[in-house]
Amino acid sequence: MVQSKYNVAEVDRVFDLQRQAKNLQALKNSTRKERIEKIKRIEKWILDPKNISRIQDALWHDLRKSPEETKTTEIVPVLSSIQYIYKNLRKWMKDHAVSAPLPMVGISSRIKYEPKGQVLLIGPWNYPFQLALNPLVHAIAAGNAIVLKPSEIAAATSAILKAMMMELFPENEIAVIEGDIPVATALLEKPFHHIFFTGSPNVGKSVMAAAAKNLTSVTLELGGKSPVVIDESAKLKTAAEKIAWGKCMNNGQTCIAPDYVFVPEGKEQAFADYYQESVNKFYNPDQKGIQASPDYTRIINGRNYSRVKALVDDAVSQGAQLVVGGEFDEQDKFIAPCVLLNVDENMAVMQEEIFGPVL
Repeated sequence: MVQSKYNVAEVDRVFDLQRQAKNLQALKNSTRKERIEKIKRIEKWILDPKNISRIQDALWHDLRKSPEETKTTEIVPVLSSIQYIYKNLRKWMKDHAVSAPLPMVGISSRIKYEPKGQVLLIGPWNYPFQLALNPLVHAIAAGNAIVLKPSEIAAATSAILKAMMMELFPENEIAVIEGDIPVATALLEKPFHHIFFTGSPNVGKSVMAAAAKNLTSVTLELGGKSPVVIDESAKLKTAAEKIAWGKCMNNGQTCIAPDYVFVPEGKEQAFADYYQESVNKFYNPDQKGIQASPDYTRIINGRNYSRVKALVDDAVSQGAQLVVGGEFDEQDKFIAPCVLLNVDENMAVMQEEIFGPVL
């Protein structure tokens, strides 16, 4: 990856190149056919078998995500979004007639949809391909100039995204700027017309504060702490299997992964047993251990591994019971699927988004 100092210098050059009035006006005036043609370049690039292998290799390097999971959670969602755009872009670009207010009787009124102009997209590391390209193809469909800042934490995928865009588009239309915090800070100081950020609430606050200085509109797709409620009428085994699937995909590093579960009183251990059974079905069918599974993703880096393990250790030290899992390997960034019982809402594990395979 290119060093930050170089990238910070690049921010001014790329921003000014895209900001030229003639460039933004040309993109604004682009036709539906022209925008679709640009998106088709991306679709064709992704569908090339050698590029599919490159994407899968990058996700294996960054997250040890299996080729199958990469297809399911990174590639297919982007291709689905592209098909959705093909189907709807004509309608999206069309002016909509509306009634004129009474003081303006005799005047026709309409809603006219126009591009924002110059857009900054800041991607996350947990689904670094899908969550960079999904907003990007929609920004193309809307006729914007785009700067994409992928997550430096998923460095291999970031490099793939940069190579793709350099191959497919001139920088005045789409530019990828790699780098870490200094690069992101330099980008956020620029008066973009819109910023789309996917990531943590803490960083989202910084993005919104920076955008406010330039009156830049923002879209923030942030984390959460998703509960699951199982009532008496539910089939406990079926519920446990579905929850295990949702929790363990991408090693729990998903903003809508279930974080905690309410079960009918007295059924806590039964749920945990069914959960363990489901985890073994998915990742340990041959009884060689979950760590040996080619389908079980890893924590992204050492810092996040330590953070998730600390949540478990803190809960156990305060009386929670670790009834499923408990296998940790710092060097491999491996945390087996865990279930904690008897947690207290004041424990850190109930106060923070877990973003790991701990339920």
